[in-house]
Amino acid sequence: MKVKIVDIIDRGMANRERLHLTVLVDTSLVYYAVFDTVRIEDGISQSPKRVYWFNDYQVKAGDHVILYSKPGTDVAKRRTDGATNHFFYWGLKNTLWGAKDACAVVVEVNDWETSP
Repeated sequence: MKVKIVDIIDRGMANRERLHLTVLVDTSLVYYAVFDTVRIEDGISQSPKRVYWFNDYQVKAGDHVILYSKPGTDVAKRRTDGATNHFFYWGLKNTLWGAKDACAVVVEVNDWETSP
């Protein structure tokens, strides 16, 4: 994986809840999806509630990707250290990760096919 989960910040807090990722290697976010799911006794539920798949968007090692659960307009802001914070918005009216067993799963999808 070329991105890594740092944390879910402000869990369950409307307009503040966000998933924080860090970029380890230059990549396109089109290869990454975030699943909203829950922890179960044996690990992670195989029935995620929602999925956020990033668009084709280039990020560099050292950048941070912040995915808010709320609506908003995607934007990038250069940091003083030269890296960039990239802000994305899921567009939901409710929070995702307020429940104790709620979790985010980030997957790298290197190949896919769509139905005709």
